[in-house]
Amino acid sequence: MNRIRKIILYGLGGLTVLAFIPLFAAFEAHVINVTAQIENALYVHPESRNFGTMFPQEYKELGIQVTFSPSFSESEQTRVSKVDYQIKQKPKPRPDYVSQLGKDAARQWCHDNYPPTPYDPLDPVWQAYLANCYPLLCPYLSKTPDNHPAPGDDVGLPPFHNLSAVATGTINKNSVDVSDTWTIDLAAPCFEGQCAQDWADFVHSHNPQANPDEFMAPVGMSGQTFGCDLWVEVVKIY
Repeated sequence: MNRIRKIILYGLGGLTVLAFIPLFAAFEAHVINVTAQIENALYVHPESRNFGTMFPQEYKELGIQVTFSPSFSESEQTRVSKVDYQIKQKPKPRPDYVSQLGKDAARQWCHDNYPPTPYDPLDPVWQAYLANCYPLLCPYLSKTPDNHPAPGDDVGLPPFHNLSAVATGTINKNSVDVSDTWTIDLAAPCFEGQCAQDWADFVHSHNPQANPDEFMAPVGMSGQTFGCDLWVEVVKIY
């Protein structure tokens, strides 16, 4: 009987020791501190462009500059030197809608909900859209690079193009090409049914591949403010 009792006690003791092993192990821990400072790679100036009042078939040029951000430009920063970027375009939300929803959410809504059907002032879909977003100016804006000092380093975009079209650029901290100057041209559209006889010539003088009939502005939008958001997005850092 004593032998049996000893075996049982030994067994309980063994169980007790095993049960406490994880508890003892948990008293030792090692912490690895991980931090990172994340900065923008590009600086774009100025932050907005306003063409003011324009008339059908009027043409005007403004400019923007794309260069490295202060943190990327620091002399101690030698790990990467090149930035590839794109200039995209998206529908522009109205200020009241931005105040209501927030800038990012308002921009995304205008982009996601651009009506697929031609403009119709009686269409409730278009009415809802134009209550929140500007009529689209993007197809009439060109992006023309200076291409200095290396021609072909940047690829521009003429006016009268699709919303999804993009321009591309590259700048290099370790070369002469440390910034790009882009000319943003506005070739103002005419309104459907009110275009001059030389409308087609005007379109083709800026973009020979464009179909002039596809880029007439809806007549119901005469006198309204058009808008477009240009997005300079980093594609690659190396």
